[in-house]
Amino acid sequence: MITLERWQTFSKRDQLAHIASEIMRASLASNENDCKAVLERAIDLIDLSLSDTKWRDDSLMILYLRDRLANVYIGKSRDLKEILAAI
Repeated sequence: MITLERWQTFSKRDQLAHIASEIMRASLASNENDCKAVLERAIDLIDLSLSDTKWRDDSLMILYLRDRLANVYIGKSRDLKEILAAI
């Protein structure tokens, strides 16, 4: 797991790229358990971003992304590719 201190060294663009990479991995997962594990990682990265002061003025966007991923995680939605396209 990456630390907050290390995560804060990444630009917002790089942070989003890492989150997008996890979402892509989740969309390609071969089973539901693997998908959920990768989604947990993406949500963890989003939580790190929310703790980063760089996102203070843009937190609504990242919170919306977290909400959309949480809906996929609990089975309320399945639109990972749509979420990925929005990033």
